[in-house]
Amino acid sequence: MRWPPVFMGLLLAGCATAATTEKAPKYDRRNIYDTSSMRPIPHASFINVEKFKQYKTCAAKARNDKDKAGCGKYQYRVPYSLSDETLRVGQDMRQAWQRFEDRYYWRAMLNLNSPLMNLSHCTIDFGQNQAAAQPELVINTENSMYPKELTGKIPQQDIKDKLGMDTYSILPNVPNTDYCAGSTLDLTLMYLPGTCFYLGTTKLFCVEGDQETLNPLAPRPIAFRYDEAVNRVGAATLTAEKLYQADYQKDILKAIKPTAKFLPLLWDTLLTGALVAPTQTLKPDLGGLAQKGKDAGTRLGGVFAATAPVYYAQGLTGNAITLPLRVHTLPTLTDVLATPNPPGVWKLEEFKRTFPQQPSPVYERFGYTNLFSAWTRPTVKLLPEAVGAKPLRQMIYMAVGNNVSIQIPPVVVPLPAPVLIKEFALGLPYAGLQTHFTWQSVPEGYEVPRVSGVPLIDYPF
Repeated sequence: MRWPPVFMGLLLAGCATAATTEKAPKYDRRNIYDTSSMRPIPHASFINVEKFKQYKTCAAKARNDKDKAGCGKYQYRVPYSLSDETLRVGQDMRQAWQRFEDRYYWRAMLNLNSPLMNLSHCTIDFGQNQAAAQPELVINTENSMYPKELTGKIPQQDIKDKLGMDTYSILPNVPNTDYCAGSTLDLTLMYLPGTCFYLGTTKLFCVEGDQETLNPLAPRPIAFRYDEAVNRVGAATLTAEKLYQADYQKDILKAIKPTAKFLPLLWDTLLTGALVAPTQTLKPDLGGLAQKGKDAGTRLGGVFAATAPVYYAQGLTGNAITLPLRVHTLPTLTDVLATPNPPGVWKLEEFKRTFPQQPSPVYERFGYTNLFSAWTRPTVKLLPEAVGAKPLRQMIYMAVGNNVSIQIPPVVVPLPAPVLIKEFALGLPYAGLQTHFTWQSVPEGYEVPRVSGVPLIDYPF
């Protein structure tokens, strides 16, 4: 549908009036999405505001183009990556964390139950080697991405990288080489088994201690080295922090390695900034964008109920007789830094953070882009994080008790007498790095979330 020019003009005039009567907040822009372009290849460009200020100061003093060329870089261009490939990257990142978490748990169990588990699990490989599930692609929106005046207006969507095991099982997922490598047999005597004597079905007496077990039918150990059990699990924690953590970071680097379909831009470092990759699909969904216009009108209310759909419809119409297609896009480079606020009607622009992935020509017309983003941050937690998974990941020493039936000859029946190490009932402690990822949309002229500093590399075009 094409809107009549007069009607469209009246609505956009109302939208402009709303923008002027409701003063926009002051923006502190540092790294902004600039624009998308199809030449020489489909790409998005970004501007570091501080570098651009430095460039302008330097260029004003330049005597010729050669001098100006030495004023430094402020704009960074990145080719578009394919959406399906970013899903693959996210899946590999989930696999990296699952490998870390699983091998940490089984190394702790191996340490705790040495030498018995060394002889079982390190001899027979019980690893299931199931690949991590592909992540759910959702557009992440958080209050920190936009001014507080829009809190409650823009629907929130937490990241859904779901870093954790897809399935918590009594069997390892990783191969036994992942948690057995470097382990040694620990022959320390951990317990003395308790014994109960029966005449028929009547219990006569027991020789046992007071150590609680998870099996009331088995005699309790006469003695148990509980302090040694805690130390054994602690040794596994050190292994995870020193060795497995380093392997996890290597797996992450493999996951985000550039390919023909995935071309990321590392902004500063993963630890202090983020990696971003402009992401596109191959099939447009213009109906979804039209619905976003209605959603914005409903959410923002007031004059925007009528003007929001038309404001975004500029990207759908784009003919010569309508108002300029991109009244809401980035103004001249001088204006980017000369004015305190980003371009366009800021509320409607910020709502674009909820917009879906599209082909790059659609981004170019609608004035936004979608980014795959990954970042690493220090974290302190107990693993597993899911409450429902904690009962399946307990630290249990596999002790045994004996029931003796008095007859000729006597019959000895060994029974499991597992001992729960309560210090780890809520999970194994983890203090280290964890890499998250998500997808997010950014309007032209507005801040890119989570990045800082300047990109470490640039694409040469």
